[in-house]
Amino acid sequence: MLEGYVSRIALMLILLGAGMAARRIKFFRPVFEVINTVVIWAMLPALIFSSITSQSLRIHDYGSAILLAFLGLGFCFVISTVVTSIRRLNREASVAITLNASFMNVTHLGLPAVYAIVGPRGLSPASFYAMVIGILHLIFGTALASTAARRRVSVRSILDGLLTFPPAFALIVALLFVGFKAYPPDEMMAVLDYIASPSLVLMLLLVGYQMPLTDPRRHLQDLTTVGLIRLVICPLVTYAFMSLLDPSETVRKSIMIQATMPPAIFNMILAHNFKLDVQHYGALVFYLTLASMLVAVPIVGYIMM
Repeated sequence: MLEGYVSRIALMLILLGAGMAARRIKFFRPVFEVINTVVIWAMLPALIFSSITSQSLRIHDYGSAILLAFLGLGFCFVISTVVTSIRRLNREASVAITLNASFMNVTHLGLPAVYAIVGPRGLSPASFYAMVIGILHLIFGTALASTAARRRVSVRSILDGLLTFPPAFALIVALLFVGFKAYPPDEMMAVLDYIASPSLVLMLLLVGYQMPLTDPRRHLQDLTTVGLIRLVICPLVTYAFMSLLDPSETVRKSIMIQATMPPAIFNMILAHNFKLDVQHYGALVFYLTLASMLVAVPIVGYIMM
C-alpha cells in the first residue's frame, strides 16, 4: 500500500516537472494555451459534473466539505492579516501574503492529488471544497489585488466573472440534478467521462508549466510565513473541525489533502493583471508547491491512509 502511494506521488511530481521543462521551450506556449482553454471550458466542468452526479454522499458529507472550506480559508485569512499587521507591511506586501496564505491550488493541483491518493470516489467532496474556495478566490482575490494596485473593481465585473466561470456553472447544474434526483442517462455520463478522463494529467502539466523559477533568497521570511499558515496551520485547523463534524472517511481524506495544497496559480494571474510583484508571487507559488508535494501532502496522505 505504501509503495502504491509513493508511486502516485512520484507520478504527480514527474508531470509537474514535465510541465516546468516545457515552459523553457517556446514551441509549447501555444500548445499549453490551448490545453488551458480546453481544461477550463470542457474537461474540468465535465469532471465536476460527473463526479458529483455519480457519487452517493450523505447530505452531511456535502455540508461538511463546504463548511470546512469556509473554516479553513477563514482561519488562514485572519491569521495572515494579523501577521502582516504585526510586521507592519505595506499594502502590496500584505495582500501578497494574505492571498497566498488563504487561497490554495485546490483545482488544478488539488483534484489530481485527491484522485491519485483517494481515487475517483474522493472527487465529489473535493469538487465541493474546490468550488467554495474558487468562488471566494474569484471575488475576494480580485478585490484584494485591486486594493493593492489602488484600483476600483465593480461588483458587476466580479459577478460576471463568477457566473461565466464554467466549473462553477457545472457545479450548479450538477446540484440541480442531485437535488431533483434526475440522474443523467448512461450515454451522457459515458461522454462526460471520456471528456474528463485526461483532465487530471493535463492539469498537473499546466501547474508545472505555469510555475516560474525564481530566486527564493529575497523572500525567505514570506516563504516561511505563508508556508506555515498554508501547509501547517490550515491542515491542523481543518483536522480539528473535522473531528467535530465527523464526516465519512472519504471526505476526511479528500478534504485533508485539499487543505494541504500550496498557493494557487490564480494569485500569479492576479499579480500580472494588476501589475503587482510577479516575482514575489512566483516565489511563493513555486517553492511552496514543491514543499507541498514533497513534504506536506506525503505526510498527510500517509497519516490518513
